[in-house]
Amino acid sequence: MKNPSYRLIRNTLLTLFSLLLLFAAAPALAAPARVAILPFDVHAEKDMTFLQEGILDMLGSRLAWQDKVEVINKSETKAALASVEGFDGQSRALLVGGKLQADYVLFGSLTVFGESVSIDAKMVDVSGRQAPLPFFAQTRGMGEVIPQINQFATTINTSVFGREVAQRPTAAPAPQTGNVAAPQVQPASQAQNPRMHPEKILISGGTQSDSTPIIASQADTPNPAFLSTAPAGAVGGGSTTWKSRNFKKLITGLDVGDVDNDGFQEVVLLTDKLVSIYRMQNGQFLKVAETAPTRTSTYIGVDIGDVNGNGIPEIYVSSLGPNKNTVDSFVLEYTGKEYNRIYGPDNWYYRIARTIDHGVVLLGQRQLTADNSVFTEAVHEMIWQGSSIVPGTRLLSGGKTNLIGGTYGDATNSGNSQILAYDSSDRLRLYSGPGEADWEDSDISGGNLLFYTPRKTEPGYEKKIYYPMRVRITDIDRDGKAEIMIASHEDRLRNMLENQRSFNKAHLECLQWDGVTFASQWKTQTVKGRIADFKVADYDNDGQDELLIALVTKEGAAIFTDSISRLIGFDLNQQ
Repeated sequence: MKNPSYRLIRNTLLTLFSLLLLFAAAPALAAPARVAILPFDVHAEKDMTFLQEGILDMLGSRLAWQDKVEVINKSETKAALASVEGFDGQSRALLVGGKLQADYVLFGSLTVFGESVSIDAKMVDVSGRQAPLPFFAQTRGMGEVIPQINQFATTINTSVFGREVAQRPTAAPAPQTGNVAAPQVQPASQAQNPRMHPEKILISGGTQSDSTPIIASQADTPNPAFLSTAPAGAVGGGSTTWKSRNFKKLITGLDVGDVDNDGFQEVVLLTDKLVSIYRMQNGQFLKVAETAPTRTSTYIGVDIGDVNGNGIPEIYVSSLGPNKNTVDSFVLEYTGKEYNRIYGPDNWYYRIARTIDHGVVLLGQRQLTADNSVFTEAVHEMIWQGSSIVPGTRLLSGGKTNLIGGTYGDATNSGNSQILAYDSSDRLRLYSGPGEADWEDSDISGGNLLFYTPRKTEPGYEKKIYYPMRVRITDIDRDGKAEIMIASHEDRLRNMLENQRSFNKAHLECLQWDGVTFASQWKTQTVKGRIADFKVADYDNDGQDELLIALVTKEGAAIFTDSISRLIGFDLNQQ
């Protein structure tokens, strides 16, 4: 029989062994993963705060998992977010994640075009051990937002946390008691109840039912986000929309081309002080090169084309000198390592045109330093002579247009190139020769905020001469017939002030010559802001052309305020 002291020693050892096992197993009882969900950036004409808060609540409730996943408190996340101003995108998300000691950060944005909602989101591992989990979708109504958010949450739960979650069915509005209107009758819009559950708000649309349908008929336009303005045709479309991050810069121009001769298209993005080259790669819009910013000039237009014939497309930048009363344009070209200035400065505006009868043509218009207008001089075809650019054939006599708002091509499908340009009153005109216009639009369109400042004629008075807006000739549906793309802006001052403009709404419109006039075919939804430039091209190297728009949402005219611009891309269904 063992003595009591032996039993005491044995029990003590067993207790210690059990404690060791418990501590050894402790890592298996790991702390829950911490997830920070940032408020989604919402780009819309109307106040969509309800949508932003609803997304936060829905994602939080779907990702929270007892003892496994902890969603960090909203107020704590917003406080950390406020402390990292000046950053955006994934950089901002990682900074917030670090401050909150989060394991993962979920962030994204929503862009609303009428009833269409584009969702662009990403889940990132703060440690960098896991690749980011991206998500993109476009809906045709507010009610479709919930299933898409559900889908993203399910993907995160499955892919990141190894959690199998049953798909939630889309909730239908609760049945009403008493008298119910017939199903086909649209109920009268009611004020939004701030206490309503976010999902019910989204199902009901969250806004009053006064929004315009996306299109009259989906078959009329190359993208469902566009509005049909012509009888139904044969063009149908996909619905993909891409949106870049916000740029805290004033975009003034863009063009698309293979500027480094590597077989892939680049986007040359022009701001008022900088030339940047971007490429879409693996779904990411990456900056691949950038020139040194200018201190004194203001860049107002950019075009790409191989005019000097060496096989490498040049980048032609139209630029204003100090005080915006001179022109100091220049040309860049890729040397194999960097983009060097090969010509300029010179006092000519430049545009590139692609024609069926002359090929790639460089257009030029001189700006006289002391001149009182940007419309005075003639438009010429320009020619490289050695290392210089000189004027050749005169295409349009002086006093008709400024080249920043003009182009050259077979706009009427006649087999011959014509000048299509805005006059000084923002009316589109067509010229088949250097003289009088063959056609003039009765309506005003275009509109621009870029301006030239002539020499002062009166002390204390600074006059602004606004440049016309870009117009482009393209063939979107690739049927061999040209379409005309123009932008239109709504001036809140209604053109009543000579020296002041204020644009807050814009849309793009597609026109086609019908033998008598340029008839409207379709237009994009009205967007909040100002269209700085646009281009139909394969900017993402997928083998299909898209419509790429540069949109300025904040001009940054006030002192100590930043400009805000972004790019929006629409897939086009080409037949």
